[in-house]
Amino acid sequence: MSIERRSQVVQRDEALLPVEDNESWALSYIDLLLLMATLFVLLLSYQQDKIQQASENKQQDIPIAKGLGESAFVDQIYLSHLKDRVSVVEEKNAIKLAMSDSILFFPADATLSRSGERVLDEIAVMLRQRPWHILVEGHTDNQPISTPRYLSNWELSSARATSVTRYLIGRGISPTRLSAIGYADTRPIASNNDEVGRGENRRVALVLRVAD
Repeated sequence: MSIERRSQVVQRDEALLPVEDNESWALSYIDLLLLMATLFVLLLSYQQDKIQQASENKQQDIPIAKGLGESAFVDQIYLSHLKDRVSVVEEKNAIKLAMSDSILFFPADATLSRSGERVLDEIAVMLRQRPWHILVEGHTDNQPISTPRYLSNWELSSARATSVTRYLIGRGISPTRLSAIGYADTRPIASNNDEVGRGENRRVALVLRVAD
């Protein structure tokens, strides 16, 4: 092969080399872009799944937060030392918390005792976390009462219900969530024939229902 022919071959080969290098670099770049796009799609899909799952969990939490029969609330009562001072009755559409008058009040009076205030303080903390309506019921035994301040058990039971209601408002419970009523001795839960039964009948009950 002549020198001129050899030179032409070398020039042709050298001219081809950059093209091959350029094509190899372009293919690698395209592969990288495809890999990044695939990764982005996977991350986006994962994020959407997480958002959907969080939305479903939030929707499931709504009835628990507003539902009556919430086991967490009842468990909170039983796991605290309130279980010895507050009785809990779960009904179909309500939860009823009952407290003896000997814990809440001074005898034959509607003034809250220190022990009564401590009990209501703990209950108020729990109730502030739940948007329920609270009916405060005052109950007495069938023993007549007649004092300058309370002419009958009707006045005493109403005053006790009002006293508890006022205290809960002072502890951050909205007045719009509260109602108070006195039943006197018309709704006994035990016999009034002995002191044990009469002691059970003298009580204040908080009836918790879903707010309208």
